Amino acid sequence: MIQFRAVLTAFASLAAIGASAALPPATAVAAPAKAPDWNRRIAATPEGGWLIGNPAAPVKLIEYASYTCPHCAHFMAEGMPIVRRDYIATGKVSLEFRQFALNPIDLTEGMLVRCTATPAAAVALGEKMFADQQAILDRAPDEATGERLSATPPAQLHTALAQAMKLDEWATKNGLPAPRVKACLADLSLRDRIVAIRGKAIESYDIQGTPSFVLNGKALEKTFNWQALEPQLKAAVAGK
Repeated sequence: MIQFRAVLTAFASLAAIGASAALPPATAVAAPAKAPDWNRRIAATPEGGWLIGNPAAPVKLIEYASYTCPHCAHFMAEGMPIVRRDYIATGKVSLEFRQFALNPIDLTEGMLVRCTATPAAAVALGEKMFADQQAILDRAPDEATGERLSATPPAQLHTALAQAMKLDEWATKNGLPAPRVKACLADLSLRDRIVAIRGKAIESYDIQGTPSFVLNGKALEKTFNWQALEPQLKAAVAGK
């Protein structure tokens, strides 16, 4: 007598085999390409700045700024988040930051920024300087201290100024090793590089103050804040 349960089991096995044979072979589905995070793409430039975004972006914006300039700090707080979100992130706009030093404090801060290990770290430390600008400038030397510092030999000037303003302590609290801070503040080649950027800005674009902007190779007139820059940036992206 044929066992009914055994027949059912065999039939089920055959059906499963047939179903498997009828199915087409599985094919791998390629994952969609991930869009580049252009805000994380930061590189040093031959001109001494830091380029944020797509290096092949059709719209190229240069900002000349001073770490002691309150208008620059205001642009960093008000305009930069929008530039990053609505323009750099699309890959259509790149922004290159170039320091335009106005005074010895600027030079000292710029030397500390150039102490960092990577371009991304330099940009981050510079943004922190703008955020802490008022607290830093509240410790600026008084007239008597300034006169004493002015007599300091160049090789010791930036170290002495950083100590007087506690900029060296600020730098270590923000991630720079103390020995590196000491070495960088004594490295006058860093100062000379910053001075050269300023000279080239005046020579190439007649930059006189900060912040100043250059859009696709043209210095923008009467453009010192986000309200003045935004319509010109929009027009450039639209190809107008």
